Amino acid sequence: MDEHTIELARRAAQRVFLGGPVLVAYAFGSRVSGRPAAGSDLDVGYYLYGYRAGETLPFGEEMRLAGELSVVVGCDVALRSLADAPLDFRGRILEEWARIFSGNDAERVALKHELLGRYHEY
Repeated sequence: MDEHTIELARRAAQRVFLGGPVLVAYAFGSRVSGRPAAGSDLDVGYYLYGYRAGETLPFGEEMRLAGELSVVVGCDVALRSLADAPLDFRGRILEEWARIFSGNDAERVALKHELLGRYHEY
């Protein structure tokens, strides 16, 4: 994993997400793996505090936050909700990629246990 990119993403996420509706965010994809193509963006997936109810950010808010993250990270950021992603994708994100933000550790751990329990039964 590209530790420099992950650290930049953590700093950006802390600045942009702190105090807002994002519960937890993960960075993934070619930039994090250290194998980006020219012009690759940084993929960031998130869960809101209301993820159990299927809550996601409105498109305009996702774009605004992605823009703020991009300024700090230094490349385009593709921001997407993980709440409605396929289970196998969500499980792989938790197991294989980098957590860059946690707004509440107890709620994050509950989400992780719930999701990984379903993922491993899948």
